[in-house]
Amino acid sequence: MVYFYGGNIGHAQDMMNIVRLAKAMLSEPNAHFVLVGAGDEVELVRNSIAQYQLDNITLLPPVTQDEFKKMLAEFDIGLFSLHHDHTTHNFPGKLLGYMVQEKPILGSVNPDNDLQDVIENANAGLVTINGDDESLLNNALNLLHDSDLRETMGANAKQLLLDVFSVQAAANRILATTLN
Repeated sequence: MVYFYGGNIGHAQDMMNIVRLAKAMLSEPNAHFVLVGAGDEVELVRNSIAQYQLDNITLLPPVTQDEFKKMLAEFDIGLFSLHHDHTTHNFPGKLLGYMVQEKPILGSVNPDNDLQDVIENANAGLVTINGDDESLLNNALNLLHDSDLRETMGANAKQLLLDVFSVQAAANRILATTLN
């Protein structure tokens, strides 16, 4: 089972959050993390992989958008992390790619970020507040061991994309507002 993270590998994402998760899952032989991207925490991640002997993480450089889409189609779970100290709402663009590919979403957000409600109310994934490592681990294990949950959440992620984030959904909202 591959947990896929693609995008900025930087401070704003708190990549050590993902490293801690991978470290906690070393005993799970079927769990692997693939991180693709660049940013100011690449060396931190690389050094942590070596320090903790994390053979369950593969760190790759950035790829083209076409290659990213091909990779995403091959993996199992879309992963994201937002730094606990963010004070604003943030919607990582990578989530749309996960939704397109019907991937269940595993994430970690800053407190009071409504993204957790959006994803969980749609039953499209499991999201915790960054810093709650135990809950993030439990969510990751639930997705690892429950194929029905992964399938259901993946399908719901695609439906969330269509219902809320598609061009058609936006057009319908605009038309509904202007007609009232």
